[in-house]
Amino acid sequence: MLADLRAHIESLASDTGDFTLVCGRYGEQPVPAAGLRFPTRAVARSAAAATAQYRERLRAYDPSVPQYDIVICQGHPTVSPRSIESGVTPAPPLPAAASEAERAAEPLVAFCHRVAAAVFGALADRGHDEIETAVMEAYGEHATADPSADDLCLRLLERMSAMVSARLPPDEQAALLDSAADRLDSAGPTRACPPGDIDAVFDRLDATHDIAECRDTAWDQCRRTGVRTLRVELSAYAFTPLDGRLPTLPVVIALYESALDWRPVAVSVRAAGDGWRFRIAPVGEATPAGLASAPIDPARGGCP
Repeated sequence: MLADLRAHIESLASDTGDFTLVCGRYGEQPVPAAGLRFPTRAVARSAAAATAQYRERLRAYDPSVPQYDIVICQGHPTVSPRSIESGVTPAPPLPAAASEAERAAEPLVAFCHRVAAAVFGALADRGHDEIETAVMEAYGEHATADPSADDLCLRLLERMSAMVSARLPPDEQAALLDSAADRLDSAGPTRACPPGDIDAVFDRLDATHDIAECRDTAWDQCRRTGVRTLRVELSAYAFTPLDGRLPTLPVVIALYESALDWRPVAVSVRAAGDGWRFRIAPVGEATPAGLASAPIDPARGGCP
């Protein structure tokens, strides 16, 4: 199982290890060994074999998972003939600003792989291996039924959102996404939004990740309930509803990851023209709800 392989790889790691795993062609560290160090070259070889097996298993479900030629480096994870295991001569690395996922796929695909890997890791950290297995089984059924689909990674994130929503209470969903956002942050500097700039977050979801087109954002306060929410109008949303619920995890985790002075605690959605209207309540304004997926509200008007 993916969780077992990852646990094995992490058990081989050492905080003081001098060996790391990289892609011999581009110099990038492969998930799930990214950021890990290993005490000896022999241990690193075992980790490399398990990492290759992990990625092969994942690629069986999603052919667009990037291919890596995994090699062992001593010292800082850079690619050079002196540091790489003998017998391997890598091609010159591409500029560090372009990740392999971004070279091999559209920005949305790269975002999906990155977020899915972070959530899988957070599920394992918090002891939810059964949810990881359920996600992959549901995703595998879809991949088997439609193996030629070009957007399998989107379906993976949709099913992940549905499973997390169905199997975890809202409080634990919040803790899970918090842990996943920390993993995204520790994987590298990705925040491109000024602190407190909510419009910049949604501009980035549009321009950088191609998740949706944001038409408007505004803070509202319901006179009847006093609840303060961020109203977000989106069109061309990349993710589709499942069983009457819309995946909200991609938007929520982007807000969690961004350098804002607040975090979402509840999300509600409804159809709005050719798109969707999200109402996002910050901590203190509502009880946790709708963080991974939210029921599509058929009502018009009103407020939370």
